[in-house]
Amino acid sequence: MHYPRYRAAPPRPRRTGNAMSPLTFVLLVTVPAVVAVAALRAR
Repeated sequence: MHYPRYRAAPPRPRRTGNAMSPLTFVLLVTVPAVVAVAALRAR
């Protein structure tokens, strides 16, 4: 039996314009939370 030669899938092109980086997402979530906690502790 003859199998076709294995070829790895071509790498997917990265979308830099629309895709949000994980670091940006984490900062968007954590910064407001830290500010809120700091505001509540100050009282």
